[in-house]
Amino acid sequence: MNARQTIVIGLLAACLPCKGQDLLTIIIKKNGLYSKYREVFDNPTKYHLQVIYTQVNHDKNNKVTLKKYLLEPHTKKYYYPASLVKLPLAALALEKINQLKIDNLTKDTRLCIDSSYICEMKESYDTTSASGYPSIAQYIKRMLLVSDNTAYSRVYEFLSPDYINKHLHKMGYINATINQRFNPACDSTDNRYTNGFIFLDKDSDIIYKQPSTYDSNNLQNHAIRTIIGKAFQYGDKRLPPKDFKHNNYLPFEDENAILLSIIYPYVVQASHRFNLTANDYSFLKKYMGMLPRESSHPTYDIKEYPDNFKKYIYFGTTANIEDTSIRSYNIVGRAYGFLADCSYIKDSKTGVEFFLSILIYVNQKDILNTDDYQYDTIGLPFMSDMGLAIYNYELKKKEKK
Repeated sequence: MNARQTIVIGLLAACLPCKGQDLLTIIIKKNGLYSKYREVFDNPTKYHLQVIYTQVNHDKNNKVTLKKYLLEPHTKKYYYPASLVKLPLAALALEKINQLKIDNLTKDTRLCIDSSYICEMKESYDTTSASGYPSIAQYIKRMLLVSDNTAYSRVYEFLSPDYINKHLHKMGYINATINQRFNPACDSTDNRYTNGFIFLDKDSDIIYKQPSTYDSNNLQNHAIRTIIGKAFQYGDKRLPPKDFKHNNYLPFEDENAILLSIIYPYVVQASHRFNLTANDYSFLKKYMGMLPRESSHPTYDIKEYPDNFKKYIYFGTTANIEDTSIRSYNIVGRAYGFLADCSYIKDSKTGVEFFLSILIYVNQKDILNTDDYQYDTIGLPFMSDMGLAIYNYELKKKEKK
């Protein structure tokens, strides 16, 4: 066991502010995390704290059951999901291609994007891909590898907000509201319009042409307390707090459930699964678990994209991951002081596996859009330590068998 895998064990007399001596509470206390992060644990509302730990249990026939533990109860209070929404959109894009059932139309098919409204951008080439052309697969790779916002916006446009929200609601995620590109130049009206898409074969003949769309639905989310912070900084101006009612929203427990459904689709209810093939699931898992430096087409410089660029749980404070037998298959969000990671940790050497999803708000001044957040001093260490504590618990549990 290396130095990083050693945490001081100390039983604390104080009780954590949650219901009873449940498993998460015991793990946190035994690993000295309550004393280290007492301010966070004592003020879960201030920090928007949510921790969801899901055990993966296999019986003698390798049938999987999942057991979930919560540190704080589920809430409809607003938090900004940021890039967390990229995972359901990646899955929905693959699902849409399957449902179109058009010959020669796959996730790898070359495409061109048109524009017909302000804020829309044309695109016919993609220098990050092996072919030099855009494709849904290439956008998903970029989204999952480095949380690429431009790629997300393209997938959002391919789907349209109407398609996204209807399908998520049908799956049971009734409070989901995905209504924005990640383009600061686009307002809530602009985001109702989406580009036309043309898919081409190798001879540049049209396989499928999707027209531009307009969503006339009310795109306001229904979260609680959508006004966040004391103020919003815009250049040198200090503005009133931002109301996020017209921004993306996905309850944190729904994001966690979506991750579970992708890693273990047949363990969740059929209505909560995406309509994906085995190849689709393998594709998503591959790029969720891959480090940026391991990718070719697209390729990434490790100096700009270190190993933990989007691996917060367990790896949050480790820029260079030497032991790649431990993988995080995950999706993250990071904006305005909100830091989130929904992760499936799997160790191919020991067999340890578990899900851990953490949301924390680290904006001590509570002023948004300043970049004055405590990601490095509170958020990432917290996620790293929590991941390590759960890993060590799971490892000991496995050694006892």
